[in-house]
Amino acid sequence: TLPAVELAGAMLGFQFRILALLSLGVLSTGNSGRIFDVKSVPIQVKYSQAGKNLTLPCPGLTENAFVLNLEWRCKGCYKDDSPIVSPNPVTLVNYQSDVTTTWMHEDRLVLLIPTYGLFYHPVTSADTGEYICLVNSRPQPEAIIRLFVQDVPDPPERPMILGFTSRAVNLSWAIGDNHNSPITHYIIYKRIGEDNPWDKEKPIQTETNATTCEVKGLLPFTVYSFRVVAVNGLGKSALSKESYFIITLREVPSGKPTITAAHNTSATSIRMDWRPPTKETLHGEFQGYRITYKARDKDDSTTKEIVLRDSKIQTFTVTGLETFTQYLVSLQVFNPEGPGPSTVVVVMTDEGVPGPPLNLSVTQVEDSKAYLQWNHPSQPNGIIQGYRLYFMHKNFTDVRTVRDPTDKMAYTLDLLRPYSRYKVWLKAFTWKNEGEPSTPLEITTDVSGPSAPIVTNLTCQSATTLFIEWRRPDVIHGGLDTYWVHFRSEEFWEFEEVEIQTNADRVDHRIFLPNLTTDNMYEVKIRGSVRSIYHEGKVYDGDFSESRKILLKLNCEIIPEVPSGLVAGIPELNAGIIAGVACASLALILAILAFILWRRCFSESYYYVEDEPKCSPLTVVSWDSDESVKSSIPAYLFPAHVIQLHADGDIGFSKEYESLQASVTQEELTADLSHHPENKPHNRYLNIVAYDHTRVKLKPNHGQKSGEYVNANYIDGFQRSRCYIATQGPLPSTFEPFWKMIWEQRVHVIVMITNLVERGRVSQSKKCDMYWPKEGQETYGVIQVKTVKETEMAAYTVRQFLIKHLKVKKASCSERKVYQYHYTNWPDHGTPEHPLPILSFIRRSSAANPEKAGPIVVHCSAGVGRTGAYIVIDTMLHQLTSQGKMNIYAFLRHIRTQRNFLVQTEEQYIFIHDALLEAILSGDTEVPSNLLAQFVRGLQNSDMTSVPNWQTLESQYKLIIDYPVRETDFESALKAYNIPKNRNMDFLPPESSRVYITPHPGVEGSDYINASWMRGYHKLQEFIISQHPLDTCINEFWQMILDHNSQTIVVLSEVDGQEFNMFWPTQYLDVETDTFKVVFCEENHSSLCVSRDFLIQSLQDDYEAKVRIIEKSGWPDLCAFPAQLFELITEVMNHTLQYQNGPLVIVDRYGGTEAATFSCLMTLSKQLQYENVADTYLYAKLHHIMRPGVWRQKDDYLFLYRAIEAHATACHKVNTLKNSNGNITCGSTYKKFNENGTVRIPPDGMETMLSCLETDT
Repeated sequence: TLPAVELAGAMLGFQFRILALLSLGVLSTGNSGRIFDVKSVPIQVKYSQAGKNLTLPCPGLTENAFVLNLEWRCKGCYKDDSPIVSPNPVTLVNYQSDVTTTWMHEDRLVLLIPTYGLFYHPVTSADTGEYICLVNSRPQPEAIIRLFVQDVPDPPERPMILGFTSRAVNLSWAIGDNHNSPITHYIIYKRIGEDNPWDKEKPIQTETNATTCEVKGLLPFTVYSFRVVAVNGLGKSALSKESYFIITLREVPSGKPTITAAHNTSATSIRMDWRPPTKETLHGEFQGYRITYKARDKDDSTTKEIVLRDSKIQTFTVTGLETFTQYLVSLQVFNPEGPGPSTVVVVMTDEGVPGPPLNLSVTQVEDSKAYLQWNHPSQPNGIIQGYRLYFMHKNFTDVRTVRDPTDKMAYTLDLLRPYSRYKVWLKAFTWKNEGEPSTPLEITTDVSGPSAPIVTNLTCQSATTLFIEWRRPDVIHGGLDTYWVHFRSEEFWEFEEVEIQTNADRVDHRIFLPNLTTDNMYEVKIRGSVRSIYHEGKVYDGDFSESRKILLKLNCEIIPEVPSGLVAGIPELNAGIIAGVACASLALILAILAFILWRRCFSESYYYVEDEPKCSPLTVVSWDSDESVKSSIPAYLFPAHVIQLHADGDIGFSKEYESLQASVTQEELTADLSHHPENKPHNRYLNIVAYDHTRVKLKPNHGQKSGEYVNANYIDGFQRSRCYIATQGPLPSTFEPFWKMIWEQRVHVIVMITNLVERGRVSQSKKCDMYWPKEGQETYGVIQVKTVKETEMAAYTVRQFLIKHLKVKKASCSERKVYQYHYTNWPDHGTPEHPLPILSFIRRSSAANPEKAGPIVVHCSAGVGRTGAYIVIDTMLHQLTSQGKMNIYAFLRHIRTQRNFLVQTEEQYIFIHDALLEAILSGDTEVPSNLLAQFVRGLQNSDMTSVPNWQTLESQYKLIIDYPVRETDFESALKAYNIPKNRNMDFLPPESSRVYITPHPGVEGSDYINASWMRGYHKLQEFIISQHPLDTCINEFWQMILDHNSQTIVVLSEVDGQEFNMFWPTQYLDVETDTFKVVFCEENHSSLCVSRDFLIQSLQDDYEAKVRIIEKSGWPDLCAFPAQLFELITEVMNHTLQYQNGPLVIVDRYGGTEAATFSCLMTLSKQLQYENVADTYLYAKLHHIMRPGVWRQKDDYLFLYRAIEAHATACHKVNTLKNSNGNITCGSTYKKFNENGTVRIPPDGMETMLSCLETDT
């Protein structure tokens, strides 16, 4: 140890030098031996940034200094793992005898040798402080190093909520250490809710470094929390702890509910459906809804309120309202702060039951009339459409309908019985309801003149006197006061009259007429009269007796009276003469009868019938006149009527059909002959019989008392009785009477609406027997039937027969043509999928019947269900064309009294309405070829006055695409394992028209391919429209070709080698699966198209077929003129006529517009060829039904019209269509467009009826 030396009295500013004496000599003093300056130690300031490396040199230490020990100390630094700054200097590093000891921060603090500098790697903010380097145990350093390490601030303390409103919060927080860099501002982050992410996209930045802030723009009644970040020159601090959760105050709601539906449910109630506003707009606890309502024409003081304290309610019915009144209904949500803004709708309650008409009175009464007047109900509860006037006489009630009400109602009730007591009352009716009855009124009609007296004796008493005797009239109306005997000589025009008082109790009367002129013919007639009980002086004269004449002359007692119309001068016949005349007359009658019997029994001519059967004269039937049943419905109101019947699950149809069922019972009408034991085997069904009063009666054969039985009834039509004959499908035992009926009734058209065998719900069943020869001729009794021609079309077949009566004397009258229209696409159970095809069939078959021909014979299997539907639709179409209105209910009610069970099911009754609705909406869509150009021009014009029965293009296009499509219609196409097989989800096959292929066992969806059947002119499945096969679906495509025996494929898509690849085999590569093989044969190119031939071979059986692909990419877009369109169609038609057995397959990119256009134009060209008409609307709509979406825009539809019009024009120039070659044309049997056009359906000005369908579907 070194000795201590105390320097007493030492003063500042002096230097001392100490010499150390060692045994070896004196130590060199050098620099190390100098004396420290004891004055104030200098301070060196040094700055650094946290994270960087830093070296602090030891002040005053040179390179040659001798260091025995060294110590680095820091005052103000943080100790390791301590948040507290040490108040005293702490030792960082010691150096002693070449040994360095690091006391703190060993991981980042190093003493550099030989400079003895202090090296941080890196420096942190905790290293801020005053550093001293003590060398060789010196008490003071050479200098003090004051180190400032700058860093981002420490995070502020947890923010505190000082106050808040519904949309703002006041925050405050404590500052953190700024780490030697002043804080410039703060950033505030907010979070909505407890678990949501922090909103870092839109933070709030303070303008200063103040530690308070008002956060605005918050949402009411919302949970918020906040975090704060401090910012200095070096950057941002870490996030502070989040504040405690705060819920802003409530406000009244700012959102309002959305009313999705508001409509009346009755005459006194309104139903509303709504969606609540979004949660963010409620601004408080959602407590429910507030509904207010008032009549629109009343002041606000009448407003009523309903509070619904249930936030989950989304529908409510307001009841207790006034009938047929417009209401303003508002809906609001509310929370504890109050209600929000309201949504207001205007809704009218339904028409109700009108109140009773007032003040019904009679102003005048006559013998057959009563003049009535009344006032409207005080509470009409709707728009009064008219009144039902009921009048009852002897428990029989009749009704009259009084329409078009006026301010002062008056009506003449006529056709009453004289001197009869009537009870009369009224009911007003609206469109929906019939009202309450008025107070009944008792009326007794006035007396009336009696019927004609009966003159029992008129003789001459002398040359100047006549004796007249007569009997009281048979019918007396309330009394008999006077007889008037009228007589005149033939020399005078005027009658003289004699009044004779009488009464109703006296039966016989006799008078003498004296003072007459001899040698004159006198005419005498008598009538009674009665005085009015209501009108003084008024007399009602009765009917005259039959006029009698007698010649008055000398000895006139031997001259009889002369009947009217005979000349004078006939001598009187005595009793002997009269008896002789009577005997002679009887003998003559007996002789005539004997001659007739002889002729029947012995003449050879008994084999022959009359030359031409005569029909009884037709009368006009008026089944629509009874307005007490149901009124006719105008065409423009029919769509709304059908929608109303369809509502609530077709409840309206159910009620109407039940009413029809109950209106006619079988017990009321007899069918005795059908139940006769001999005739029962001739009924196809035991319960389907022919009513006696309308049964078709055949003429008896030779030796028979009555004609053969046939289960058939006459059915009335529109303004014509016996317009149809409804009959069952003939049995083998009834073939003869059936054809005899055809002959005797002069039938020209038979309508058959059944197949011979149909698949029922369980198995196939026989529905009708083939009552015509398949080919050649057959004889049925005395009628020979020859099949002349048969033309098969998609939904029906037309056969032409030549029938001949073998017993007719005149050869010119022994033959007749009969056409059978056989509809083959009406299912036995159910109805057709769409009414358009059956409408076309009905119009065509009905128009084929000549005007003076007999009834149309209509039959299905039983002759009631489909038969009745045909008759009703055809009759209603005629009424629609003639009157612009229909009465389905009344007509069906009427014809059900003529044959039982007509229109057998409610489903058929609904179909009739849907079919007639389609007829009204679409109008006449079949256009003759010579009018196509005019029609196409008219389509594009809004002014259609020149052709009143045609609609605009826009209207037709809307109707075409209006057919509803549901997701369930595409059940197979939307299954997960089939979705990858579809190129475009806009073109999918519905289940009803999907093409099935042979499935692979156990592989789901292996029967699916994106292809649809399409109806053509000749077949229901004439075409297949398919998307361009995907690479993964090529085998399925060729499987379809094999399954359905298709031999022609038209490819309209462009093969680009990328998305649309070649799907057919090449010369070097076949298409082969486990079940079939497709082999390339040859390829030909022409200016029109590319054709490739292939051979498809089944590997499971001995079958192969030739298949041709006709490729024409870019059709129809690349066709320069319309004729080019049909060049390809003609090429395909010629090929299919030679080789085609199965359907024609048409491929475009997605199975869409191009393919549909090709099949539609091909069908229309055939229709032009065979019928000389084009029904573009029909086939376009059927294409949409079978492949929804193929007509993307109305221009696609217009293109069809333009193309077929151009084709028709070109064909007409080249060659006029002829009626030969077995083609059915409209020349002789079908003419729809007359010279003056047709009746417009809908009527002029009623086109807006389409809107009711557009808004309710």
